Amino acid sequence: MTTSLDKNKGNILYFQSGGPTTVINATFLGLFEAYLKKNNGEKFYVSRYGISSLMEDKLTLVKKDSFPALSYRPGSYWGSLRMKLPKDSKDPIVVKIMEVLKKRNIHYVFVNGGNDSMNTAYRLWQYAKEYAMDIQVMGVPKTVDNDLYGCDHTPGFGSAAKYVANAVLSIALDDKTYEKGRVNIVECMGRDSGFLTAAAVLTSLRGEKPDYIFVPEVPFDCDEFISKVKKTFEEKGRCLVVVSEGIKNKEGELIASDSVAKDSFNHRQVGGVCKYLAALLDEQGIKNRGIELSVIQRASGFIPSLTDVREAKRVAALAYQKAMKGKTGYMIAIQRKEGKQYHPYFTMVPLNQVADEVVYLPKKYINSTGDNINENYIDFVLPLIKGNANALDKDGLLKY
Repeated sequence: MTTSLDKNKGNILYFQSGGPTTVINATFLGLFEAYLKKNNGEKFYVSRYGISSLMEDKLTLVKKDSFPALSYRPGSYWGSLRMKLPKDSKDPIVVKIMEVLKKRNIHYVFVNGGNDSMNTAYRLWQYAKEYAMDIQVMGVPKTVDNDLYGCDHTPGFGSAAKYVANAVLSIALDDKTYEKGRVNIVECMGRDSGFLTAAAVLTSLRGEKPDYIFVPEVPFDCDEFISKVKKTFEEKGRCLVVVSEGIKNKEGELIASDSVAKDSFNHRQVGGVCKYLAALLDEQGIKNRGIELSVIQRASGFIPSLTDVREAKRVAALAYQKAMKGKTGYMIAIQRKEGKQYHPYFTMVPLNQVADEVVYLPKKYINSTGDNINENYIDFVLPLIKGNANALDKDGLLKY
């Protein structure tokens, strides 16, 4: 079925889901700007704090100039939520959602998020079919982890990678202040995949490649870690280690976690691995510092990648165009053409293929000993961090 762009079929609903990024609000802008250009009287609603406002029938009607400038504003301006929708389409939660969609005359739903959010989009699409409601559901990608199926890379990843690379480089240079430094253990985000942590290899371009980079794709051995770091520290007088928060032992268990609690998608909270590894080195009498980059990786609005900002807007605009032409049950994905020059293009991936799936860092990027990243990864990630978005005002503060 194809819907004409010249016919008002119904209203629009958008919501942000999962962890925020530097460019998720740029994605909203890309969608809203596309709507302003083509709408024929449709109303544009936002469900604040993820799907929660939809469940409560408290949607926000969005109009031009009803929100601040958002091109470089990090964090989810409209709020977010991690919640897994029930499979049973007769569940009271689902019944309420469908009632609200019908009441508000919603015919287009755009879900902006990562793996779990695409599960939400997929289930909404399934509900619409089971309720025989004519609703186009489109997924709009977002994640700093870069682990969405069908994507070369995702909006949010480029800016986060840019921050990680510059933060690790700064830490390396800071340590060189002293004739003898310490072991610096830098913890990056990445529950299951090491794409973001691997971006630390970009420091090679300034001659400061980390001594070790550990990613979740390789089983981690604490004894080997201590042995390697101790040897490097004795030889060089310093050692730089970058590690994913989600590194696991050979049994697949997290090396460290700040919590045993799990979210609605059965994910255990990760984080704290740098503190744990630092404590192991303390026992060996090795001078060290654990540095957890934490949420600043995804909230570094002061150094966004211009490429990332532009692509974040572009995927949303394309999602709008496809939905208005009757496409439903897909996520817009960014791909790139083969060759030395960076040429992105965009495809559609069925939501059922994306939902809950995780893409891992390819083995070709991991060295033979599993403790660092090959420099061929630079060719993959460098184009994604390029461009300096004008994110700071004359006072040097983030403007939005």
